[in-house]
Amino acid sequence: MEQENTHVFLKDKITQPPPGSNLDTEAFVMCIQTCFQVDAFRCLGNGFIGIDATYNFTQYPGFLLFTIVARDRWGHGT
Repeated sequence: MEQENTHVFLKDKITQPPPGSNLDTEAFVMCIQTCFQVDAFRCLGNGFIGIDATYNFTQYPGFLLFTIVARDRWGHGT
């Protein structure tokens, strides 16, 4: 994914969290942002950003899925 300029951040349960992040030491975090999403955020993200969290979205209990939406000038989310 990184070869396609996709931004990827992964923190497993063993790796210490970044300093100042206040993440739990046993937290698992994975973030993926495609080039399209970066461009949309830069173009649209200065007005409204919506965040939605869905709990237990897979068969793995205790997982949260966060979705971030930038709204364009017509009120549509991308």
